[in-house]
Amino acid sequence: MSNFNLTLSPSQIEYVLKPEVTIIQTYEITNNSSDSINLNTEVLPWIPSDTTGSVNYTQAIANPNIIFSLGNSDLQLGQLFTLAPNTKKQLVLKIKTNSNITLADSYYTFFITQNLTTTSSKENFSQASGKIGSHILLTVSDVENPKVESTIQNISIFPKIKDVFFRPINFSGQIKNNSDFFFKINGKITITKNDKTIKEFTLNSDNVLNHYARNFSCSDQNGCQLKTPLWPGHYNVNITLDSSLNSKSYDTSFYILPISPMLFLLLITGLFFGIKKIKTKSRV
Repeated sequence: MSNFNLTLSPSQIEYVLKPEVTIIQTYEITNNSSDSINLNTEVLPWIPSDTTGSVNYTQAIANPNIIFSLGNSDLQLGQLFTLAPNTKKQLVLKIKTNSNITLADSYYTFFITQNLTTTSSKENFSQASGKIGSHILLTVSDVENPKVESTIQNISIFPKIKDVFFRPINFSGQIKNNSDFFFKINGKITITKNDKTIKEFTLNSDNVLNHYARNFSCSDQNGCQLKTPLWPGHYNVNITLDSSLNSKSYDTSFYILPISPMLFLLLITGLFFGIKKIKTKSRV
């Protein structure tokens, strides 16, 4: 039985390029299976679909001013080829922008797809079909670092009731891209109490695509989570992004309440008076 077991490297590329230029990206495709496999190539556009980094191909429209082709002498884009078992092949993708292209982002995926149409019916039932791709993030700009603008939004701190010993405190939210060009998140969350830093989280450098929002995450082992136990009192939260992202900082606060110690004291007090009452009755 033939298995679909391919490796494509790199898994993602990101370029800032000017109009009327051509760039060349070399990919390496590896057949990790023990059988030859028939493959095809294609490039498809996509758009972001939500705040988690998922993509949507069905509603995306290709930019007519971006032209893709293969630079291999023996292969064209969309042409079938066979890759022998446990072998590698280099694919040279050429990306050309026309002179009249709009200065903005375009997002694509370079796909390698297994093709079963050239095999017999018997082989069709025994082979596993599949597709593997590498994302292409293209920014077309006249400058190397185009200006971007961002907003910190939908911040949530939970649970609502925060205790010194019970559940840890979790922070979530989004970074909104208000510009035509994607950027990487670069920022931090700082937790302070009485002007003393309790914890500082570094935000992961995930991509935020143009005019979309992305849920942020933290590089800490436990994510954006403040572990208990914590002293009761008032805590301040400050979220800031790098100045290049042109965003206002976000400030909020929360209280840690000594709920569990109070419940413990009430329990001990109740047990104490309960035992005392029982002893008093036994004397009577």
